[in-house]
Amino acid sequence: MAYPAKISRAAIVQIALQMVEEGGAEPPSLRAIARRLNVATNALYNYFPDRADLNAAIAVVGSRKMLAAVKRTIGGTDAREALDRFSMAFLRFARNHPQLYDFLNENHPGGQEAATLFREWAELMNLAWSPFYRPAMMPKVIFAHAALLHGMITLERQWLWRKAKEHFDFANKTMLDALVGSKHTRRRPAKTGDAVLTFPWN
Repeated sequence: MAYPAKISRAAIVQIALQMVEEGGAEPPSLRAIARRLNVATNALYNYFPDRADLNAAIAVVGSRKMLAAVKRTIGGTDAREALDRFSMAFLRFARNHPQLYDFLNENHPGGQEAATLFREWAELMNLAWSPFYRPAMMPKVIFAHAALLHGMITLERQWLWRKAKEHFDFANKTMLDALVGSKHTRRRPAKTGDAVLTFPWN
C-alpha cells in the first residue's frame, strides 16, 4: 500500500466513527481503519500513536454528535419542557446509535478538546435544571435523571424488558414530577445568582 499523499486526523476519526456505528463488537483497530482508507497502517501512527488515543478521539466526536442531537431537540424551550425533551433526545439517540452509545460508556476522553466538550454538556444540564435547583444540588438531581435514562436503555436493550418503551413515559413523568413538580404547574425559578458552573459528574 502506498503512503497516502493526503490524510488527516479528522478523516481517520470519521471513518473510525462510521465503523463503530456499523456494529463492530470491538472498537476498530488502526489496521482495520487503514484498510478502509486504503492506506498503509504506519501512516496512521503519525496521528494516533496507540489505540487509546484513537478511542479517545472517537469518543469526543461521538459525544459531540449526541450533544448536538440533544440541543436540536431542546431547541428554545426551557424549564420542565426542556427536561422532557432532554429525556426524549437522550433515549432516541441511544436507540438509534446503540453501538456508539455503548462505545461512549466504555471510553472516556481526556485533554483540552474533551474538557471543552464536557463543559458544553455541563452548561446544557445546568441550564435545564437551574430553574428548579441551586448549583449545589444539581449534581444529585442530574445523576438521578441520568440514572433513569441509562437504566431505561439497559432494561430495554440488554434485559429485553417487555414493553420497556411503553413504560418510559410513566417513569420519566413520575421522576420529573417528583423532582420539579407537574409540567402544568408554574413554579418560580430558584435564585442562582452568579454561581459557578457545576459539573454533574464530580
